[in-house]
Amino acid sequence: MNKRQMTCVVFDLETTDKISDMPGSEREDQVRALQVSCVCALVMDSDALTDPVRAPHAVDTGTMYTFWRDRGLDPFEGLFELFDKADVIASYNGLGFDHLVLHKYYISRTRYQNHVLKSHDAFQRLRDITSFWYKLDALLKANGLETKTANGLLAIQWWYEGRRDDIEEYCKGDVKACARLLAKPT
Repeated sequence: MNKRQMTCVVFDLETTDKISDMPGSEREDQVRALQVSCVCALVMDSDALTDPVRAPHAVDTGTMYTFWRDRGLDPFEGLFELFDKADVIASYNGLGFDHLVLHKYYISRTRYQNHVLKSHDAFQRLRDITSFWYKLDALLKANGLETKTANGLLAIQWWYEGRRDDIEEYCKGDVKACARLLAKPT
C-alpha cells in the first residue's frame, strides 16, 4: 500500500496599507481591515522536513504559488485549496496577522477554522514562551540563514507604485526564509 505524501504549506502575505492606518481601536480589528496585495505559498513534502539531510532539498524543490487580490472573482480559492490538502500550514505570525487578514475572503467559517487548527506559527510559539516579539530577520541571522531583502512597508509602497514583481519577489523570499528556518535541524 502506498503511503500518501504529507504536505506542509508555508505562506506569507503582503498588504496594501499599514495597520496603524486602519480603522478600529483594537489591533486585531485593524489587522482584519487590511487588504491583501498578494499571498505566496510554498508546498513541500512535510516528511522531509524532519530529516536534516532532506529538509533543505524539500524547501528548494517545493512548488511556489502566488495569488493576487485583484485577479479573478475568488482570488484566494486556489490558496484555500492548498490549505485544505495540507497536513500543516506554517507561517511566521500567521495566527496573529496573515490568517486574520485572510479571514474576510472565506465564505465558510468552518473552513477558516479548519485552516487555523492546522497552523504552526513559529512567531506565536516563541512569543508565548519568551513574551518577546522576535522579528523574523533576527531569527534568520541568529540561525546563520540568509536575511530578508526588504520589509512590509516597502511592499506597501511598491503596491502603489505598481511594482508587482518586487512585491512577489519579496513575498516569495519571506516564504522561503521561513521555510528554511522551520527546516533547520535543531
